[in-house]
Amino acid sequence: MKKLAFAVTILAVAGAAGAGDTFLPNAAIATAVIGAHPSVSAAEARLSVAAAEARGRRAGNHDFLVSSSYTRRDIRGEGTHGEWDGSISRAIRLPGKASADRKIGALGIEVAENARDDARHQVALLLKDYWFEWLGASTRTEIEQLAVEAYRRELEMAERRHSLQESALIDVEGARSALAAAEAAMLKSNALRLEAERVLRTIFPDLTVPLRAPDVPAPTVTEYSAQEWRDLILARSHELRMAEKEAEQQLALARRVRLDKVGDPALGIRVFSERGGEEQGVGLTFSVPFGPARRNADSDAQRARALAAEAEARHVRRVIEEVADRDITRAETGLNVWQQTVVAMTASEQVVARVRRAVELGERDMVELTRALAQHYDIRREEAAARIAAQDALTQLRIDSHEIWVATHHDHQD
Repeated sequence: MKKLAFAVTILAVAGAAGAGDTFLPNAAIATAVIGAHPSVSAAEARLSVAAAEARGRRAGNHDFLVSSSYTRRDIRGEGTHGEWDGSISRAIRLPGKASADRKIGALGIEVAENARDDARHQVALLLKDYWFEWLGASTRTEIEQLAVEAYRRELEMAERRHSLQESALIDVEGARSALAAAEAAMLKSNALRLEAERVLRTIFPDLTVPLRAPDVPAPTVTEYSAQEWRDLILARSHELRMAEKEAEQQLALARRVRLDKVGDPALGIRVFSERGGEEQGVGLTFSVPFGPARRNADSDAQRARALAAEAEARHVRRVIEEVADRDITRAETGLNVWQQTVVAMTASEQVVARVRRAVELGERDMVELTRALAQHYDIRREEAAARIAAQDALTQLRIDSHEIWVATHHDHQD
């Protein structure tokens, strides 16, 4: 009971470089495979878009405007004169707008960076899912192979005992039936293994899948508490960080649009020549846009977008909190379930050994051994499934806390 109570504490596999990770892809290889995924490449491209947009915001949206004209003017009594004029002007951002544009651009880059890192996180979870599906199918196939070998030995024993008239023909037929069922189960498991391997190779073509799946070790305890894991997941969540930065960017945009209620003035220089050059001059030009209706509407719309983004960020925080709690519960439950299957498997091994010995001494018939073996391999399947499920849950916990595979994590501080 003390061991069981201790196991209720939050669990995980040993550090990323420890021996407990031998059943997972190498960390460097996994990171490279994740980085090569198309969704990550797309996120990298969107980061380049955000960087270019930030440069554009720093430069501003006001260009120099050059204009000129030339006319032939016919004046009665004076003749025809060539006249021309030219001007160059540029709108000027009012104070506060340039700094606001720089802030918006910088926030856009942060949003894109977190989107890229969240894409890596999602691909890491995808890799984990397909990898554990393959591990589970491979482990199940190995157990079915062991079951086939056990039933084959049982059949040989039944045939030998029948030839010595120490058992009935029904024992031989029962053993043969059990062997055929075990072989069918092995073929089915092997087909699932091949399918899982095919999917893994297709989704991650750069990943080298070993010919034989590694053994999945028993899950072990670490020093992290449930609250520590929860804090890590929330602090390192790129999805949450992205939502918060997007809300911050939308708020900055709302402030920027409010500044645009006062239009930027345009200043310029104009030169002209009239009456064939008899009249020449140079002057300054000034213009400013006005009309509040559209600007007020734009400001109201952007303010609503900022409110929507803030609400979405609150929703994302709740989702991440739920993810953290779910990961922790799955890890705790996974180990407890696995421990109970280990107890059941140990007892089952003892039962099979005793029944087999009793059959050899003639105290039990083969039917009881077949029944004991069937129950034993059912328990072995449950133990393997529970062990893999526990390691799956622990690995998910480590990925969601960015302890493994997501190389770009850092603790965020506002």
